[in-house]
Amino acid sequence: MIMDIEKNKILITGASGSLGKQLIYELNRRGVKPVTHVRETSDTSYVDSLGLEKRYADLRNEESLEKLVDGIDAVIHTAAWVNFRQDRLTQFTGINTFGALNTFRAAQKAGVKRFVHVSTAAAVGAVRRKNNSAIPFEDLLVRESTEFNLGHLRIPYIMTKRAAEEELKKAASESSMELVTVNPTIIVGPSRTGDDRGKTHRLFNRFVMPDLPVRVNLVDIRDVAPAIIAAMCKGRNGERYILAGDNITVKDLVLAVSSIIGRVPHVLRIPRPVYDFSARAAFVLAKLIGRGKISYYPDLVKMLDYDWAYSYSKAREELGFRCRSIHDTLDELLNNNFVGTYLKPGNGARHY
Repeated sequence: MIMDIEKNKILITGASGSLGKQLIYELNRRGVKPVTHVRETSDTSYVDSLGLEKRYADLRNEESLEKLVDGIDAVIHTAAWVNFRQDRLTQFTGINTFGALNTFRAAQKAGVKRFVHVSTAAAVGAVRRKNNSAIPFEDLLVRESTEFNLGHLRIPYIMTKRAAEEELKKAASESSMELVTVNPTIIVGPSRTGDDRGKTHRLFNRFVMPDLPVRVNLVDIRDVAPAIIAAMCKGRNGERYILAGDNITVKDLVLAVSSIIGRVPHVLRIPRPVYDFSARAAFVLAKLIGRGKISYYPDLVKMLDYDWAYSYSKAREELGFRCRSIHDTLDELLNNNFVGTYLKPGNGARHY
């Protein structure tokens, strides 16, 4: 199904988040006024500045969702708890898994035509960095059909986002409503302060930068938002699309940032056993003293065994997805010239 965004009523969940606001910005510049889902405690100043309709709902409460999706033709579901802490699995599950499933079911009941689920590339998998030296790197990149290989990692964010995809797929198999999933990698965008250069200077001054061979993938928020809209308009029912940018090692990323801000980083190669030991010690200490938030733990360190490297060829071919070079993105971000966003409008957005 091809959907005309100008003739359909679109709901954005999680509209007060950075990606939600960027989607609003992108739709607004095309003359489309989406309906926004926000929480009672959300900062809605940007939504209010555009005069958009606001609807309040707790996505974990099925009874509150009926009014949220009333009269809606398409849902872009961005609402999620994005954090790599190890505790609070129940809260992660309630928001990331049941929140998505409850919203889907309510939308189905309301006669919504299409549901776009914004997941994460980590829910697809990663490249196990072991005995791969003889294989061309391009052949190792994670694609939409890659078999999920992170089930052993007890990282609530990854677990619950993967579970959401699986549950939504089951629900969609019994529904006439179309489901399209998008899987962005690490989304790069400006901070609310507007001084990303200053923040990075302070970071380089205070901390030692790790010399890691791990590859990560970063994608510009100004490329992600138009791609999500393209997925809503022309993505194939039942398909997922990885929205990725450049694959770059952590070390090269640190050096790229260094060259832009003109600061020499304090780079240090730390042996892997040190990470393992310190993570175990930190986890045990947190348990002993009853610390509620656990942000450094053994399973998090296991992520170093993988390259978080992805291919966006499917999104390019089917959605017309294009991405900027991470070096161009960093240059604009760290020179506080990141135009084309809800924070600083300009010519940075792209039409797909």
